[in-house]
Amino acid sequence: MTTSAAPAASVESLVAELLTQQWLIDLFAELAERQKGSAAATERLRARDAATHVFWPFHAPQFPLMVTEAHGSRIVDVDGNTYTDCHLGFGAQALHGHSPEPVVDFVREQLATTTGNGYCTPIEAQLVDLLGEFVPHVEKFAFLNSGTDATAAAIRLARAHTGRRMVAKFEGALHGVHDLGMHNTAFWYHGHPTHPFPGHAPDGGIERQSALTGVPVADPRDLLVLPNDADRAVELIERHRGELACVLTEAASSSFPFVEHTVPLLKTVSERCRALRVPFVLDEVLTGFRYGPGGAAQYFGLEADLYCYGKVISGLGIPLSAVGGKAAILDHTQTSGLPLTDIGHKTCVQTTHAGNHLALAASYASLRLLHERRDTYYTETRAKVAGIQRRLAGFRGETGIPLRLVGFGDFIGSFGFLVQESYDDYRTFAASVNPIAFFLLTLMLRRRGFYTLSLPMLFTGGAHSTDDLDALVDAVTDAARELGRHGFPFLLPGAEGA
Repeated sequence: MTTSAAPAASVESLVAELLTQQWLIDLFAELAERQKGSAAATERLRARDAATHVFWPFHAPQFPLMVTEAHGSRIVDVDGNTYTDCHLGFGAQALHGHSPEPVVDFVREQLATTTGNGYCTPIEAQLVDLLGEFVPHVEKFAFLNSGTDATAAAIRLARAHTGRRMVAKFEGALHGVHDLGMHNTAFWYHGHPTHPFPGHAPDGGIERQSALTGVPVADPRDLLVLPNDADRAVELIERHRGELACVLTEAASSSFPFVEHTVPLLKTVSERCRALRVPFVLDEVLTGFRYGPGGAAQYFGLEADLYCYGKVISGLGIPLSAVGGKAAILDHTQTSGLPLTDIGHKTCVQTTHAGNHLALAASYASLRLLHERRDTYYTETRAKVAGIQRRLAGFRGETGIPLRLVGFGDFIGSFGFLVQESYDDYRTFAASVNPIAFFLLTLMLRRRGFYTLSLPMLFTGGAHSTDDLDALVDAVTDAARELGRHGFPFLLPGAEGA
């Protein structure tokens, strides 16, 4: 299905008009005055440090903060402003909030006797045993640094296992910033909905589209981009089964967060992959431990050959990820015990700092805390989010403003303005999203004491109290009313019929 892009000229004219309106000028001026110290400090940093998260292309806040303190659900900036943090390290610290005392204490104890990186330590075995209780469907693990590392490693392992080259991924799926991951990824990386979607490739898939400069368009022998349609996806997988090293998927994505449509699609695809002996990889970087202890795999009954974990597998923001799954596949990166015999017969995903001692310790302490609270953690989180959804439904009924919290798991989502509660087509959903509203809601929530980085996202769990979330709903509905008073068009041209 091809969905027309919102007319770029009309979006540009809307932005130009907004920038002349006094209420928006006042908002910019207020934030600039409130965050003078942060502005000065981040500008000094900008001169020498290109890769800090507040300078990330496509996802950088307009008024970045220099954060000096973080505890629970609160952060404090250099200007002394306190915010309720809805960002929580891209959700990586959403389980327990910033600096949970049991985790800090455990890591402090380990730090006093740490071996650092590059050694085998008892904590690794303890973590593997604990993870086995969460995800018994995983036979073996490889610990790495990031979600990008995990999905890249899964691709390499699948290629080593099959001797094949091609990787299939779904349009819109977000699998990190390695070269294949940055093709046909989340729509905002490509400028959708104001930029047109790609057409069909000669192989029958979606035309390969790189999102980044420096990432050349992939060779068709390396990448097959699947449409979010079960029949077409299965037909393409069957046609290329002799070339496919793996099919890389995610059960739910921030760019298409409707599991009522994505999960049935993946079940169909995974069953066909199993019949064709094509490795099926489930990216659980976002969903792992967020759909219950066993992630989306256990919650939805999704069987895969490899699983990728990131985000909340880490603790205290110390980088950690993992790829896990069938031992026969993971064994391709494990020594035979005879190094000379390994030459030409093994692959490698290990790096100098992958799975370092402190990262493993922080992960163990954080997941152990979740394990202790699992009987109440998920129930309480779902109840809190259900309360948000009830209040937003009442707000829509009262005002007619289509403000929604769209997301998945327990809980990853974003506030925005959408006509429909759910969308069954990725491109239709992308065309319905108003990126200008995202930008404005982010700044308006900042004014009201809530930090959400560059999108009005909410990562929650044990970090936020019911009072925190009640105050957040007050803030976001108040911001929506303010937008309405200024005549802001909540829906982009053409989105009404999407």
